[in-house]
Amino acid sequence: MNDSDPINELITELRPDTLTEDAYRRRRSADLARAFQTPRTPHHLRRFSMAKRRPLTLFAVAAAGLAAAVIVVPQFVSADQTTGAPIAARPSGGQATPALPQTGAAANTRTILLAAAKVAAEEPITSGKFWYSRVRTVQMVHVAPLEYKAKLMELDAELKAKEARLKDKPAELEAARKEFHDKVGALKTAELPYTATRGDTAESWRSLKNATGRSVRNQDVKIEFATPEDRAKWQQAGSPRLSEDDRPKTKEGAPEGIVSIGNDSLTWSSIAQLPTGKAALKAKLHSMYEQGDKQTPLALYMWQTGADLLSAPITPGTRAALYEVLADSTSKLTSQTGVADGEGRTGVALETTGPDDSGAAGRITYRLIFDDKTAKLLELDVIEAGKATPLLRQTYEAMGYVDDLTARPTQ
Repeated sequence: MNDSDPINELITELRPDTLTEDAYRRRRSADLARAFQTPRTPHHLRRFSMAKRRPLTLFAVAAAGLAAAVIVVPQFVSADQTTGAPIAARPSGGQATPALPQTGAAANTRTILLAAAKVAAEEPITSGKFWYSRVRTVQMVHVAPLEYKAKLMELDAELKAKEARLKDKPAELEAARKEFHDKVGALKTAELPYTATRGDTAESWRSLKNATGRSVRNQDVKIEFATPEDRAKWQQAGSPRLSEDDRPKTKEGAPEGIVSIGNDSLTWSSIAQLPTGKAALKAKLHSMYEQGDKQTPLALYMWQTGADLLSAPITPGTRAALYEVLADSTSKLTSQTGVADGEGRTGVALETTGPDDSGAAGRITYRLIFDDKTAKLLELDVIEAGKATPLLRQTYEAMGYVDDLTARPTQ
């Protein structure tokens, strides 16, 4: 996954004064190719910007082998946060998992997360050959892709003509290149005169033993407008196509290894061995943070990594410990109860904020919604201040273990 905005790369990396003519042309060609593939992806969506795409790289499956072994989730023991008494996870077929205690608006985030940890600790142990996910991704449309690419190609052709004409005039050539960068920057940041979203559904059957898996993405593609007025403005603009490719895509092969972007040690084959105690898991997560670039604030890193883990087949013990670790991060996390996801299911929203592309603090809200009856992940949202439509919404419609590449878990 490429975490960078390709248009930002185009603007900031193409520096004629540091490149030979041939190298400059090669780099510009590569950057334009990337720009054509992914128009205008905001930097603050870097973890979730592969939506039609991953989501969260969850759905990309690549080459080889056949699943042989059943994944067994080890049992664990966790402590009750109130009494300190040990709580053992129930095996499959045990009593139903109890609901989280009812919490009003005044309940603090730490209390909610510790309650979620207690619920997760009593989750039944389950297993299977594959981890199944079905995720509906709805992302704000920032450009009409065919129009965007056509304009970008026009700019590139214009620059090539100027380069040929000005090859013996270095000062004018540098000015022409700067003008090109400025025009691409303006194209990147231009806003559509209407608000629209593109939604699609992706399913994945991920083998946890590096064997054959399967994904079917780009299903049920749908363009929606925020209001009738937005649809009318789109029609006035000539009804440009807002989805470049509406065809479902099926892929089979061995899965990608990394669960969480930026955390190379969190692989699909290793997450079952993550610590099941709060102190050990907290130390592990902080160690991974220290080994990274640390450009992301710690609270946002914990939210992002926690979201990745909650969408993966971690053990009940790790899930409980994760909620306990997040409970220790509540100075930078807030919560809301009774929040509805894209399917109309209600749960608890755990939120943190980050800067927007300009660096303005607190402009982007990252929201994780979990079920307050099961402590399972329901949805991830990325919301820009002042905008009614989320920049990104990923709704986890179903997750669980299955035993073949066509099965779906019973909900």
